[in-house]
Amino acid sequence: MQEDRFARLDTSKVRQLAKFKIDYSRVRILEEIDKEQKKPEPFSDFVLRLPRSAFQTEQMPRPAFPPDEAYLQNFSAIQYPKGKMIVVVAWDLYPQVQASVDQYVIDVANDGYFATVFKVKGGKPQDFRAFLQGKMPIVGALLVGNVMPAWFEMDDDFFGAHAEFPCDLYYMDLNGTWSDPDGDGKFSGHAANVDPEIWIGRLWTPTLNGSDPALINDYFGRNHLYRKGLLGYSRSALAYVDDDWTGFGDCGFDLMFPVPNLEVITDPATTDGDRYKSEINQSRGWSQVCAHSSPFGHSFSTPGGGEWVPGTYLRDTAPPNAFFYNLFACSTARYTEPDCMGGWYIFDKASGSKNFGLVAVGSTKTGSMLYFENFYGPMGSGKVVGDAYKDWWKALGPNHELGERQWFYGMTLLGDPTLNWWTGVVPILRDPGNGDTFDHFPRKTHYRWDPITLPGVTYTIEIDAFGAVAAGKWAAEVGATFSVTSGLVNP
Repeated sequence: MQEDRFARLDTSKVRQLAKFKIDYSRVRILEEIDKEQKKPEPFSDFVLRLPRSAFQTEQMPRPAFPPDEAYLQNFSAIQYPKGKMIVVVAWDLYPQVQASVDQYVIDVANDGYFATVFKVKGGKPQDFRAFLQGKMPIVGALLVGNVMPAWFEMDDDFFGAHAEFPCDLYYMDLNGTWSDPDGDGKFSGHAANVDPEIWIGRLWTPTLNGSDPALINDYFGRNHLYRKGLLGYSRSALAYVDDDWTGFGDCGFDLMFPVPNLEVITDPATTDGDRYKSEINQSRGWSQVCAHSSPFGHSFSTPGGGEWVPGTYLRDTAPPNAFFYNLFACSTARYTEPDCMGGWYIFDKASGSKNFGLVAVGSTKTGSMLYFENFYGPMGSGKVVGDAYKDWWKALGPNHELGERQWFYGMTLLGDPTLNWWTGVVPILRDPGNGDTFDHFPRKTHYRWDPITLPGVTYTIEIDAFGAVAAGKWAAEVGATFSVTSGLVNP
């Protein structure tokens, strides 16, 4: 029966962090469609590629901060108001990406996160989860390379199917009760304390079994440029919604972006593969793609049946140019698959074009995110992706019913959770230059910078001073300010 293609969800137990305008009580189920006839790799095959050794971890030294930021070398609540996080790197990968990871630690320090780096190998998911528990309190962890996935299995998935898939919620919910009654290495129960305590982001490359140093170094390089305002930015969004979900409309993007900045494409006559290729290559802050999919591509309905866009299109032909993605596209984020399409939304092989992708949220199984307002609403209030993602999970309520496990237990965040669209909105200071020295007094200092091309922008200049507020220290070092001028409108 056609009715069987719809999921019925109890939305009454879901907290509305922002008022829902979409009816989620009856949503057409994503059917996994793969025109290339590839099948997702089961756990039994994946486990053959896992390192078979005891769990090992080693903390890496913090990078040396520039002399004028030496006070950021050690943790203090004043300097790190956003708290502690950890960066976990696959053991054999670490030497090849150390310089990039060190720069990332400095970058997030300037945003208020104190990051500690560890390299890990071997063990089981239970070992790695215990490791995370031992690092609390932390706000989250970025996992770089093929850091151990946890797997979940269901015998009551959509249409009564069996499903097994990577489940990063296991590492986000550190005090919950998870069970593996048959001892096969896949969890199948999650009975209590289901709320996540931390966010998890993954940099698992679609090549070299998740640990391709070239792709990871390129990602961190783009991440650094973005934070410096050198990669661009966009306060706009795309909702590209294929035929089965036209009721999603703008998917709740109006909670984060001005309505005139939204491109909403829901007309069944136009949501085909060619239009997708054109739109996904446009520069935007966020893009949401709603389409039947597999780990290896998207399928778009057309009057003639359907058009298939393989993930290799993003890899080889034209990389996507939005900065952030929500992939309502079943299994597209199944990162353990070689050449996983979700990975090609944020990773960029050497070619003539540049991929601007930094984050993609999606699912490792049939299903994807719903209740979009609970994700975009917190970000519209100023939260970074990781915090909004954690809020979205927590709003599901005190337990996860069957429908929620079916839809959401494959949800994963690919990329850096400490970012959002405004992270890249950084005016570039042109004058005075870095290292300029002034040795006369009194004096006038003229400031000049490249303007931000957004309406209504004002600027603030903060001047730090060494020894003026506290002897032998920068003002920022003691949590103070020396001089702040706000409300500037002309660069």
